[in-house]
Amino acid sequence: MTDMWIECLKNKYRFEFKGLISAEDLFDLKLEDLDTIYKGLKKDEADLQGDSLLETKDNPKQLEVEAKINIVKEIFNMKQAEIEANKRALANKAQKAKILAIIENKQDQELSEKSIEELKEIYDNLE
Repeated sequence: MTDMWIECLKNKYRFEFKGLISAEDLFDLKLEDLDTIYKGLKKDEADLQGDSLLETKDNPKQLEVEAKINIVKEIFNMKQAEIEANKRALANKAQKAKILAIIENKQDQELSEKSIEELKEIYDNLE
């Protein structure tokens, strides 16, 4: 577990989405919803990086926003990879089904090309 996740859990970070949600709730969201949260966090980050002599780089609020951004990006990338893997799996399954159908057709064609005597012999051996 990376430091940002430990920080997130230790500090009970909440993310704004139709109210406040926890980090584990992020895994239940669609990519579009994660993108909405990300955009909001990027806006917060820009607001915190305003030109001020009083703000330091170690501003706890800024560090929290940066950690939240990284968490949302990580979950987004993970979910996006899962979606792509599922698409590939479906495409492979369809391709396998197509290949099996062709194999069956070729076997039927091969069987139909046999002589009557060969077919009778095969038939008798099946009993």
